[in-house]
Amino acid sequence: MSTITILPDVLINKIAAGEVIERPASVVRELIDNAIDAGATDIQVQVLHGGKKLIKVSDNGKGMNRDDALICFERHATSKINSEDDLFDISTLGFRGEALPAIASVSKVTLTTSTSIDDVGVKIEIGAGQKREVSDAPPLKGTDAEIRDIFYNTPARRKFLKTNPTELSHIIGTVVNKAFAYPEIAFSLIHNNSEVLNAIHASDLKERFSQLYGNEMAEEFLQIGRESKAVRVRGFVSSPDSSRSSRSLQTIFVNKRPVKNTTINHAVYHACREVLSKNRHPAYFVFLEVDPSMVDVNVHPAKREVKFEKPDDIHRFVGAAVYEALHPGVKIDESPPALSKGSGYSGSPGYRPVKQDTPAVAEAGPSALNESQTDFFSSGMALDVATFFHIGDSFIAKVSDDGLVLVDQHAAHERILYEKFLKKIEIESTPLFLPLRIELPVKDYQLIIKNKEFLQGCGIDIEDFGSHNVIISALPKELGKADMKGLLMDISAGILQEETSGIKSDTTDDTFLKSIAARLACHKSVRGR
Repeated sequence: MSTITILPDVLINKIAAGEVIERPASVVRELIDNAIDAGATDIQVQVLHGGKKLIKVSDNGKGMNRDDALICFERHATSKINSEDDLFDISTLGFRGEALPAIASVSKVTLTTSTSIDDVGVKIEIGAGQKREVSDAPPLKGTDAEIRDIFYNTPARRKFLKTNPTELSHIIGTVVNKAFAYPEIAFSLIHNNSEVLNAIHASDLKERFSQLYGNEMAEEFLQIGRESKAVRVRGFVSSPDSSRSSRSLQTIFVNKRPVKNTTINHAVYHACREVLSKNRHPAYFVFLEVDPSMVDVNVHPAKREVKFEKPDDIHRFVGAAVYEALHPGVKIDESPPALSKGSGYSGSPGYRPVKQDTPAVAEAGPSALNESQTDFFSSGMALDVATFFHIGDSFIAKVSDDGLVLVDQHAAHERILYEKFLKKIEIESTPLFLPLRIELPVKDYQLIIKNKEFLQGCGIDIEDFGSHNVIISALPKELGKADMKGLLMDISAGILQEETSGIKSDTTDDTFLKSIAARLACHKSVRGR
């Protein structure tokens, strides 16, 4: 008897769901992609309990007739590709043909749709055991897709979902990215019957940037723009004064698809290397448009990565665009690449290609000084800086009985502040003469408000001011002149990172405390001149 069998369709779909559907935000992404490909100009997303109980995506696209609505739940059913050649020239978003059956295999689905020429719409309900009920529905322009109780029949997957605020943060990130990539489309997001995001039709990327991240932040960024016959890059990069202590605000879009790509990431870091301080990171939004045949978008099940046919050309082109944005008036002397083999590059002074390895920039965190070194630097003897002498802009030195002691001022100061915030010692909260109003991106706003009591325990008196704004009325003296907007966004990124990795955000969790204390310390520690 054969030991090899053909798996049933239900199990095959669950395996596909494991690749495509990681969390509620994955469902939101797939449904939005379908709406965009259907030509929608208005997309509404409603979720309950972080998307665990309900995800509803409504659009005004072209919709489906009865036959298409029935077949769209079959594996590998798609209107996006017809031949093998199409696989190498992908110009749509929802091309995999597995999203809807995968979603239906791990949740309860109701799809209501019709086209503009239909007199009657169709409603399809898929419940437990893939049982389908098909009925007529009032005609509507577009499609409503309701997804309920995600992973209800796969408890092993469901238990790995995070808290509702964390899952909501991932959903917000998904909707924000889609809205940024498609400024001509109106997007709204409602969570537990409260509006979280409302981005009306925007005329261009700059206007959409202001809608999503606020006018203040949009004005802090420098605009990127460079174009040739084969490639176009647009977007925004932080000014040298607005760099970050983490990589939390770095987004790459290739043909409007948010992706991870080391070539583009390295190109940005390379272009910023002259203006970045140690342990600082650029924030950026890079939109690259390239001939679909020159990029492979099918290298990752969740479509998070892409590969370029000629990455060196892309690296030079993006790097030049970012460098020009950071150095107004400077024009890189380069003929626009034709994305052809052997295309050369003649850089201008100060901009030279480097070996494409990982940028030597560390993540935000406490310095490498150990506790004994911290004790030495924070002792009464070390606090008298005149016992020391300076070496360059960053180091101070002292002759001791054991020899010459070299201390990185930033690293030492960061460690001292880190210990203070971690142990919550010697932190005095000082009322501000003029409270600070800070406008935050929607995702950061949600997480900061959720954790405001924890921040108050660190001496940051913060209150909700509505419309994605917070008011800070008191700060510890150690944070007196820190970039509070950057700090709050960095803390938000840390909270999301820790919670996503399985760490609870409560004040008793040691790992969580260390992460946030490190970010607080980094924003105020002394830096080399």
